[in-house]
Amino acid sequence: MASSNMTSGKRLASAVLATVLSVAVVAGVGVLLHKLSADPNGTLIATKEADTITIEGKVYPKASITMGVYADKEQAHEDGFDGMKNDWVQYGPSNHLILPANTYVTMTIHGYDGGEELNNPFFGKVVGTVGGTVNIDGEDISSLPYNKIQHTWTLHGIPTSTQDPLYVSVPLLRVEEDEETGWVPTKDPNTNFKGHTITFSFLTKGAGEYVWNCEFPCGDDTYAKFGAAMSGYGYMSGKVTVTA
Repeated sequence: MASSNMTSGKRLASAVLATVLSVAVVAGVGVLLHKLSADPNGTLIATKEADTITIEGKVYPKASITMGVYADKEQAHEDGFDGMKNDWVQYGPSNHLILPANTYVTMTIHGYDGGEELNNPFFGKVVGTVGGTVNIDGEDISSLPYNKIQHTWTLHGIPTSTQDPLYVSVPLLRVEEDEETGWVPTKDPNTNFKGHTITFSFLTKGAGEYVWNCEFPCGDDTYAKFGAAMSGYGYMSGKVTVTA
């Protein structure tokens, strides 16, 4: 009888241990997945403004948000952003933007990188902004030549019936380079004459989850220059959460 009780006790202990281990494994996997999906640099939240704007008879609250795009970590550091782990081209200070719903959002991007040529000239056009233009160093434009672009900021979502569609795509003017002297100074005092200030506005709709990415082939030589920074999360792509 004692042997039977001991066997039953061992079975119970084994069952409890197996359950504990299973819970630990599931919890560990959950923590790992959460860590992998977490924002590497936190979130960047748009600043709500006090005034409003009326467009086609409808009044919208206003908000603004600012970020930069850099050729490498050194440029990012000069702009006050520590930069991502790898020394690749990158946006910052965060790749996860938080925007208010049904709002006139003005976005400013300080661009410090050079460029080559777009694979698709469509992304040289401004799409989805208020007025169909972007302001670069004080000048409104509706497109850029395919060989004058450093990157794009392209916002979109997966077609679904559960949230409003939202598409914005803006080309960013490249910083010219000289083979002997390096970067050619720009005319933009906001970047200390090292880059361009790109400003545009668009209207958010209802709450939803969207993504943004660069459509310029700015990765390494793998995958038609869509490897490295282009395929590494947090460098040239990110998320946009529109909150109610």
